[in-house]
Amino acid sequence: MKKKLLFIGNTRLGDSVMSTGLLESLCFFYKADATVVCGNVAHSIFRSCPYVDKVIKLNKKKYSMHWYDVWKEIKKIKWDIVCDLRNTPVIWFISAKKRIVLPTRDAKVLHRIDRLSKINPTHNKPMPKVWISSEDDLEAQSYVSNKKGPFIVIGPTANWVAKMWNINKFAELIQKIMLYDSFIGGTIILVGGPGEEKIGKDLINLIGDIDIINLIGKPIMPTAAMFKISKVFVGNDSGLMHLSAATGIPTLGLFGPTDDKLYSPSGINSLIVRTPETASELMSSPSFDHRTSGSLMDSLTVGMVENALKKLLKMK
Repeated sequence: MKKKLLFIGNTRLGDSVMSTGLLESLCFFYKADATVVCGNVAHSIFRSCPYVDKVIKLNKKKYSMHWYDVWKEIKKIKWDIVCDLRNTPVIWFISAKKRIVLPTRDAKVLHRIDRLSKINPTHNKPMPKVWISSEDDLEAQSYVSNKKGPFIVIGPTANWVAKMWNINKFAELIQKIMLYDSFIGGTIILVGGPGEEKIGKDLINLIGDIDIINLIGKPIMPTAAMFKISKVFVGNDSGLMHLSAATGIPTLGLFGPTDDKLYSPSGINSLIVRTPETASELMSSPSFDHRTSGSLMDSLTVGMVENALKKLLKMK
């Protein structure tokens, strides 16, 4: 009989993607099926996981009352293992034979995957996974329509503006790389989250007559299915960058005011390029507020990104 694992995950997409390898490792090691608690944005990445019985979405409420709602759903179950990536009090008010909690002490020192390896029962790096359903594949095919590959994915958005490279530079990069022999005749795919559609429209206006599929605001997993059939991803530090890396395609992450030592995309086909300044240098101003700051990526040039892309693709 399968054991019961409660996996309390993250709210943000990127952290959730990076936790998928640990979830798989726990399920294999303990021969368990999982109930996953995660944010509304991230729930779809666990939907097709063969080890997941149920996904409980966190719908945030005042005074953290959403955790009371979660407790009501899980309190009657006798859990074999509880893995908590958020150090929530709720795990101490349920029945569990074993509790695994991610420590916070290394959060500003170690890469997220290295931190997760410390609570992985195999002690291996739990590399991110992505589970794409046949329905997701079909929806991705509907996006393609009559467009031709190779497909080059561009991620011009992020969850805060300071992390976003200027769209004029994205436009210049796109115009350059579409002249590469391996990209000629291909199609640009724009990706981003709901509410970020204007960025895509503005970028399209700058690009000109290059073929484009605009997926900004589309569901996450059909977008992941598009990654799977694409040649490369180039984009800002974001959840979609991590999702791209999890599919295994070459992924180039652009970094500035976030620390690539902690959040670089994972996998042998991943690379980062960052501003000459460190993240701490960019955020050193006492008045810095990630919610209101403009882009801090201006010192990252098109040439720097193009050189990194060529290195990733092993081009001369």
